[in-house]
Amino acid sequence: MSPDEGVVGRAAELAAAAAAVRALGESRASALLIEGEAGIGKTRLVQAVEAQARASQVTVFHGQAHPFERTHPFGLVVGALDLRMRSSDARRAAVASLLARDGGGAEHGAGDLQYRVVEEVVDLVEASCAEHPVLLVAEDVHWADPASLSAISAVVRRMPFSPVLVVVTVRPSPLSAEVARLLEDLASAGARTLRLAPLLPDDVVALAALQIGGPPGPALTTLLDKAGGNPLWARALLRSLADEGMLVRAGDSVEATSSELPTSLSDLVVRRLRELPPTTLELLQVTAVLGDAVRVRDLVAVARRPPAQVAEMLADAFDAQLLDEADDRVVFRHQLVHGAIYRRIPAPTRRVLHREAAVALMSAGADRLDVADHLVLGSERGDDEAVTWLRDAARDASPGAPSVSVELLRRAEALLPRGHADGDLVSVEVVEALLRAGLVEEASSRAEAVLARSHSAAVDTRLRLAFLGALALQNRAAEVITVAQDLLAEPTRLRPVEQVPVLTQQSWALTYSGDPAAGESASRRAVEIAEGAGVGALTAWALTALLVAVGRQGRFDEALVLARRAASFAADSSGTGQLPLQPKLFLGLALFDCDRVTEARAAYREALDDEFGSGWWLAETLMADAEACFEIGAWEDAGPRLVAGGEAAREKHHPLLLSQSLAYQTVIATAVGDLEGAQALASGLAGSLEGEALSYNAGIVAFALAGLRAAQGDHPGAYELLLRCWRYDAERGSVFYHRRLAPDLVRLAMASDQRAVAAEVADAVTAAAALAPEVSTVRSVALRCRALVDDDVDPALEAVALARRSTLLLEHTGACEDAASLLARSGRTDEATVLLAEALERFEHAGADAWAGRVRARMRGLGAHPGSRGSRHRPATGWESLTATERAVSALVAEGMTNGAIARRLYISPHTVNTHLRHIFAKLGVSNRVALAGMVHRAIE
Repeated sequence: MSPDEGVVGRAAELAAAAAAVRALGESRASALLIEGEAGIGKTRLVQAVEAQARASQVTVFHGQAHPFERTHPFGLVVGALDLRMRSSDARRAAVASLLARDGGGAEHGAGDLQYRVVEEVVDLVEASCAEHPVLLVAEDVHWADPASLSAISAVVRRMPFSPVLVVVTVRPSPLSAEVARLLEDLASAGARTLRLAPLLPDDVVALAALQIGGPPGPALTTLLDKAGGNPLWARALLRSLADEGMLVRAGDSVEATSSELPTSLSDLVVRRLRELPPTTLELLQVTAVLGDAVRVRDLVAVARRPPAQVAEMLADAFDAQLLDEADDRVVFRHQLVHGAIYRRIPAPTRRVLHREAAVALMSAGADRLDVADHLVLGSERGDDEAVTWLRDAARDASPGAPSVSVELLRRAEALLPRGHADGDLVSVEVVEALLRAGLVEEASSRAEAVLARSHSAAVDTRLRLAFLGALALQNRAAEVITVAQDLLAEPTRLRPVEQVPVLTQQSWALTYSGDPAAGESASRRAVEIAEGAGVGALTAWALTALLVAVGRQGRFDEALVLARRAASFAADSSGTGQLPLQPKLFLGLALFDCDRVTEARAAYREALDDEFGSGWWLAETLMADAEACFEIGAWEDAGPRLVAGGEAAREKHHPLLLSQSLAYQTVIATAVGDLEGAQALASGLAGSLEGEALSYNAGIVAFALAGLRAAQGDHPGAYELLLRCWRYDAERGSVFYHRRLAPDLVRLAMASDQRAVAAEVADAVTAAAALAPEVSTVRSVALRCRALVDDDVDPALEAVALARRSTLLLEHTGACEDAASLLARSGRTDEATVLLAEALERFEHAGADAWAGRVRARMRGLGAHPGSRGSRHRPATGWESLTATERAVSALVAEGMTNGAIARRLYISPHTVNTHLRHIFAKLGVSNRVALAGMVHRAIE
């Protein structure tokens, strides 16, 4: 049988689907969105696609969402990938264990378990792709739970270079926000949308001819017009006519003997129901209440009858072609049939039946989440038992599917009568659930609304703490400070373990809003309280806030001591997974600020070993390592990491992290001479330095934009940008960005005859150097600035010697160029040429062609004759064009490793792996992983 036999009027759609299956042979990802009303033929089209896929040796994963199952975390994905704890496949069993919360545990923060499951699902699909191309079908996503939607979206976004075809079916409306986001992700990934319109009249006639063995006559054709082009209704109508003996052969055609038929599929179903025995009808209604695909054991429990009797009672429903069987489930022939029976039950009766089903399932020991579906649909306001059960189910769902937890608690809240004693408590639970689910803005607005009205004093502190966390996640520093002050105004209001996070949040807000000294004071109080309480995890959190406040003031050595203490407390304490920090990341940052680059990157790798199992600080840690690559001049690696970090920042809705990525990319584009590209990147930073307040990362943004303006010839504009940022930090006692801002600002000030400004900056960095006497680059910057202001070559040469102790590109080359300028002015051209050659070598190694060109021009001006290009430049295409990291990624792809496994092996993100693959494919002229693996093997041979 042809895969598309019986599919009529869908030639274009079948062709598009067939092309998508054939394209799997090219080992590239694609997606299809099949949209249409119920009964229009979405499932038939999917079946045709699946048949063709199986015939082409494609692995098929089929999942389908069902009504009343939005509270089943990963329900669609579990069905598609067969995630069972007793699975013979160890990977599937492990994911099932996570879903059963055996692998979650209290050590993971909110949302971490969902993150881990999504990562494992992506890895499982990708591993399957290594064996055969994969077709992943997700039917009826309008009913899918949010966690399943997240997993499907992740597969679509994260596997552009794997042979996977994702097919999603959906009804046009109404759609939840989560479904809408999935459809947006599909569109962004280039998915083709197939909108199934009603069949044309000729197609309906052809469909009828296939089913009844001959063309319909005029009367039957008129009856078929009632189907409105819906193939399911047309088939059902023909089946009903045949069952009732109303079709007769009339020559070559088939004719209807009566025009008295129902005018809709629902009416036809109701007509069949009238022919069923009362006991069967009653049981069929219970079945409809349980869903469109019902486990027999659940039906037996709710009906309170033996399995054999249930089967016997439903026999007439099977004979009436209303039901089918699938594994251990009783399945309605179509969801429209289920819907017709379900809607025929009066709404009050449906509610009672759902409530009775919940009670029966409770008694049978069913999972809370299975019961919750029916409580949501069957309970009325004032049902305290239902409220308690839903709240308990929400707690169960929270680790693995926080969005499901939100939905359950919202329903519980709606069931409480006005003025109920638990009303405010449940409202707080909703706010906390919203926070865990990442719905931060809604969490803060809900908390604000409750705080603004009369509410129970017993929940006030808990509510304010949740509100504080939501504000902090939105970087609303001024409001964080206010709420924290209110909470701390009454010392007896908070327990010590509550005071610590409040003080810590206050410290972060004060530090990052420009008052690091006040931030230091708050965090020192937090450390004192945490140590007094003997809670190591809280002490680690407080110390982390303190080290950031100290570091912003330039006391980098002291910050490193604090970072080591924080990491030690975290290592020796349980429960650190619940804290919104990553001590090893902050240790790495402190090490980097002290020029200890190798140790810093080792700390980042340790942090990543933790973060690959969760989602808290993964993007930030990866970005920190990308910035380290930039700073040491490893731009071939830094570029892809920064791009991937920006993608991760967009996913997390983290604008400050995104601006950091864009700033560093702008610097690289400027340095290589791609001013058009730099301007495009800088457009993403528009507005970052506007307004009275500047963000805590304004220093790197100002440095990037000023460098671009200077390269474009706008030196006054560059000077104004740097000066504004400098003044802002100076007024607030922040010296963190001295190494970025001071040298260029002094140089531009001197060139603009603003000697007083240059002297002011030089004095400030000299004073700051005394705060971190062990950090070479801090001292080097101070000496450079002083040398430029005083026109004194000796401190400049000392600065070069100090800069050579670190591996930081810009400080080393900057010190060399500044000293060379002073040497040349004093007639010591040979020494100047040597230093310029030293800078040139670093720039060429990094690929900073424009900056290297600037240095060559200065060398020629001194009478030297540098080569036109450095020897580091690779060919643009071919195996030799690949960077070391690109070769490493290629080799691991050839070993059959998934993007997730490669990311973990190389301590990068799956986003970064995809970025590298895009570059590799372009350089090698291949389009998929199979071709890449072949080239790797040939290169090795």
